[in-house]
Amino acid sequence: MKMPLPSNRPEATTTSGPVAGKYKNKGRISSFAGIPYAAPPVGKLRWAPPQPPASWTSVRTCAKPGPTAYQRRQAIDQFMNNIVTGLGISAVRGRSLLAAVKLVRPNEGEDCLSLNVRTPTGASNLPVMVWIHGGDHTDGAGSEPFYDSNTLSERGCVLVTINYRLGLMGFLAHPELSAESADGVSGNYGLMDQIAALEWVRDNAAAFGGDPGNVTIFGESAGGAAVMNLLTSPAARGLFHKAILQSPSDSGRWLALDTPSVGLRPAVEAGEDFARSLVGGGEGQIDRLRAMEPEDLYEAYREDLESARHFFPCIDGYLLPEAPMSAFSNGRTAPVPLMIGYNSDEGSLLWSFMHPAGAEFGMREPGEVSPAEAREAFEHSYGSKEAVDALFAAYPGLEALDPAALSEHAGDHMFGVHVDHISRCHSASGHPTYRYHWRALPASPDQTIGAFHAAEVMYVFDTALPLVPPAADAHLLVREMGDRWFAFAATGEPNSPGRVDWPTYDPDEPVHMVFNRPVSAVEPCPAQTGLDLMRERVLRLSNREVAVQR
Repeated sequence: MKMPLPSNRPEATTTSGPVAGKYKNKGRISSFAGIPYAAPPVGKLRWAPPQPPASWTSVRTCAKPGPTAYQRRQAIDQFMNNIVTGLGISAVRGRSLLAAVKLVRPNEGEDCLSLNVRTPTGASNLPVMVWIHGGDHTDGAGSEPFYDSNTLSERGCVLVTINYRLGLMGFLAHPELSAESADGVSGNYGLMDQIAALEWVRDNAAAFGGDPGNVTIFGESAGGAAVMNLLTSPAARGLFHKAILQSPSDSGRWLALDTPSVGLRPAVEAGEDFARSLVGGGEGQIDRLRAMEPEDLYEAYREDLESARHFFPCIDGYLLPEAPMSAFSNGRTAPVPLMIGYNSDEGSLLWSFMHPAGAEFGMREPGEVSPAEAREAFEHSYGSKEAVDALFAAYPGLEALDPAALSEHAGDHMFGVHVDHISRCHSASGHPTYRYHWRALPASPDQTIGAFHAAEVMYVFDTALPLVPPAADAHLLVREMGDRWFAFAATGEPNSPGRVDWPTYDPDEPVHMVFNRPVSAVEPCPAQTGLDLMRERVLRLSNREVAVQR
């Protein structure tokens, strides 16, 4: 006989006060949403480290997500248009899908530091999975429909999805902000938010049936980059015990607080220029920016493309003592089991609005950069004509800016080289590492975008794009990925009964799990000249990186 639920809504007691959520799946899942993990970052707390939320005594209803962080929205519309165009669906379905996406535009606000929890009702001591959303550190939220799923919690984990400050609000660096800081740094407020959310998980997981000693952080794209940063940051040590990086991106990969890097100015210099354009020069720029309405700030931010590409996580010598890629090279990352991979057609949605030589050179429309200008940027990035000649040979057509070559190069440059470098280095440091490659195509025979960026997210969470018919065998891969993600979070190994054994990555005999329909399989990692050249570039840039000594 089914036992009655203890009340008409689930309740839990956090360190700030009691909360009430709602039941899902006929009471099997207890869902809480919009729980504050930090105080609203407004007024003097705009561009300041997150502070503890005010406590409460009466039961607080936390049944719907809180506001999302303010969104930049520069590339999201183009990204979605490229998906709709490339999925091979009818024009009518495509227009309806775009209309549906616009209808779910988020409620934005500065009071965005909240998180959402789903947990099996009545459970205890379960593994905890903390999801960090994608969106280039400028867009997205933990409450997006693609993550609105019980599938991982139904397997037996506590799932936490978080919001954090994005773009301008999350990553503005400025000399006055550095002067306010006891550590003499500024700019990484979004990263501080992520760490504060993990501290909340440490202190509150048990109240929701979770084990604070078994926490897995996972994320995709900018979320994967966030996991990279957390693996690098000494301030995050001990707050998690496993990590999954899905298509970790290169958002601000070489951006530094006080020094220039490839294609980028110092973050504080860009921040000061942005402030000057809005409130003039002289002292007190930050006070004047804090007095502005957020909508006015964001209107300027969306128009100032040059400054905006510097509002990303930066190497500050404190939270990020060095670039994440350098930390992996030097074996100075968190010593935890790691799962990492990327998709075979990552660049198909992105190449059309990024600079041919990489996002560190800004965003460009097709035709805005000539082959000669692109070559100049490549040589600045790779350091020699000979290296660029070898790169162009590895990607036939890249020199002439052929779309297919641009797409392939963009995917490897933004994602593939991170997966290759991190898996090699983390494994060589003696830590269990599992590598994958996603190759499942959209169902329509008319599709043109391949195994596109972020496609695997819907398989991990068992969600779907509205109005897009799934493949007949998609459910098989959905089940497999859910099983493997959960198994890794529970045990540190992505293996479960009935599944093909997934061996750890060995740099000397590298293999990866190829996720595909109808069958996934372990295969040798193919030799890729392009990735080798990019990895050499990463090592060169790491070696010449100007360390920030504090």
